[in-house]
Amino acid sequence: SSMNKLQTILLTGSLPYKVEIVKLDAISPTLGKEFSRNIFVLAFVVFLIVSLVLFVRYRKFKITLAVIMTMFSEVFITLGIAALLKWNLDAPSIAGIIAGMGTGVNDQIVIIDESRSGKESSSIKERVKRALFIVLGAFFTIVVAMLPLFWAGAGMLRGFAFTTIIGVTVGVLITRPAF
Repeated sequence: SSMNKLQTILLTGSLPYKVEIVKLDAISPTLGKEFSRNIFVLAFVVFLIVSLVLFVRYRKFKITLAVIMTMFSEVFITLGIAALLKWNLDAPSIAGIIAGMGTGVNDQIVIIDESRSGKESSSIKERVKRALFIVLGAFFTIVVAMLPLFWAGAGMLRGFAFTTIIGVTVGVLITRPAF
């Protein structure tokens, strides 16, 4: 009943502010609680799979741990920026954070592979420079692809685009150089 009253106030424009309703949903508390639990379980499963694949690929615990810690740092910083900007984290926004994590892990793999490649003609500095060129190319491609979604997108697409842009920017400016 109070939800219907609030919905009527919002739809009739009785507020002294311009309001744009992006989406209306009703979710029961038990369904919301189960959804939250499923997201955490999924995140844990993805974390285990990524860790296992990295360990199998490099066979070194230090490298696997470095990538995982960088990934967690990236998510933590992205969530901090979203909280600072008071951004509402809905399901598409969380998907954007996951997309940013995937890009981050991919970038780190590129950096590791380029720096470990045994090309005699290039120094480690040149190999890392080549890896960072690839990382920056991927960054600009993602941002250019996400900007139209952010500008023209409705609420759901805007959340995905915004958190993806934040995630990849945090990766390129903060966690990639630290890695």
